[in-house]
Amino acid sequence: MTTRAAIYVRISQDRGGAGLGIARQEEDCRALCARKGWEVFDLYADNDVSAYSGAARPKWQELLADINEGLVNAVVCWHVDRLTRSPRELEDVIDLADRQGLELATVSGEVDLATPTGRMIARMLGAAARHEAEHKAERQRRQRRQAAEAGKVAGGGKRPFGYEDDRATVRESEAENIREGARRVLAGESLSSICRDWRTREIVTAAGIPWKPSGLRRMLASARISGRREHTPRSSWEGTRPLLGEVVSDAVWPGIISHEDSDRLRALLSDPDRRTSMKGGSRTYLLSGILRCGKPTEVPNTACGWGLIGRPRSGVPRYVCPNLPGADSCGGTATNAQRTDDHVRDMVLTAFESPAFMKRLREPDGDGDEVYEKVQADEEELEELAADFGKQRISRKEWMVARAPIQERLERNRAKLAKVSSRAVLLGFVGSYEDMQDRWEKMNHSQRRAVISSAVRAVHVLPADPRKRWDPDRFVIDWIA
Repeated sequence: MTTRAAIYVRISQDRGGAGLGIARQEEDCRALCARKGWEVFDLYADNDVSAYSGAARPKWQELLADINEGLVNAVVCWHVDRLTRSPRELEDVIDLADRQGLELATVSGEVDLATPTGRMIARMLGAAARHEAEHKAERQRRQRRQAAEAGKVAGGGKRPFGYEDDRATVRESEAENIREGARRVLAGESLSSICRDWRTREIVTAAGIPWKPSGLRRMLASARISGRREHTPRSSWEGTRPLLGEVVSDAVWPGIISHEDSDRLRALLSDPDRRTSMKGGSRTYLLSGILRCGKPTEVPNTACGWGLIGRPRSGVPRYVCPNLPGADSCGGTATNAQRTDDHVRDMVLTAFESPAFMKRLREPDGDGDEVYEKVQADEEELEELAADFGKQRISRKEWMVARAPIQERLERNRAKLAKVSSRAVLLGFVGSYEDMQDRWEKMNHSQRRAVISSAVRAVHVLPADPRKRWDPDRFVIDWIA
């Protein structure tokens, strides 16, 4: 009976992309098949795929399918650890060999899965490979952590937007785009709005493709653009990499934006409430979610309070309290959208022009400064804690126990920091009434909404007086103090 051998080759990392490790394994395996007089059925090569990580290995799965179909009755590899570094997966190979009478040959030494001794040797080699893989992974984790704490440039991947190919020299043309994007997000503008504008202006990513909100969010939330190094242990996440890592040191490259602006961006862009509000695309109606139904209920001194939504009637845009089955909305309040938008705009601009508002706007933001100092203190404490763990002054368990309350406090203060950044839009907007009108006309929908939201908590819309065609007294603004 002819022995039909499958050659399986694999390399975990092929950083150069040349496949040289694969080629060397194939050459040695073909020579072994020739010595044994086996016919080579096919080559199965998984390039740049780790068996230890659990990542999918397409060619390995294809090989198993061919074995089960009886197309292959022998497997040749360079070493047992090329097949797998998982003892559990090795047992599957041994079971498969028992069922199919599979022979296994390795360039590094004979392993006969048909005998107890051969299976014992295979298990010992597999256990040793697993041990080495785990130690290698631990060394790599420590190296990545140490490189991050030293502020070194992380290797691999495409160059980051805003920096040259050396990942450390600022590319000024892109840096200015980053500063612009940061200002606009801190001012309350949506990521989608900025991406639309950048597509019109043909501003593209480092890879040369148009910006998307998810990519812009990740770029602006990165500590890298503020000249700081962040670290996210790979063991702490599965699937999609979390938006924020732990800021562990100042980097060797210069920052494009300040630490303070970066922290505010990170807090703002990681706020789950903000992400929820962005679902479903950009808003069509300027004041959706800001207008509240003020129709009194049967309970004394209470109003419906439901958020008005945009809903046209006979082609005329309106805001209405929706009549939703099972909801607490009353469905009894409506107002013309265009006239309401114009009226609220005029009320807001008039308020902005007042001396009292101007004085309050220019007062030092003491609360924001205090929260920012707390964020900095927590980050420094985490750095010191990590240094103690790295120098083996404390155990991993002690590090984790001490880190948890600091991290919780840090996230809480970051959330507070996000809420004090809305003043940025007003500082660049407020002026004379004529100037503000001119700026308003040049703004897009998202920018206008940011201006209103920075000063207005809600606008309560009272029921209409049937005797009046338009009643501006219906609108009661709840100003942000």
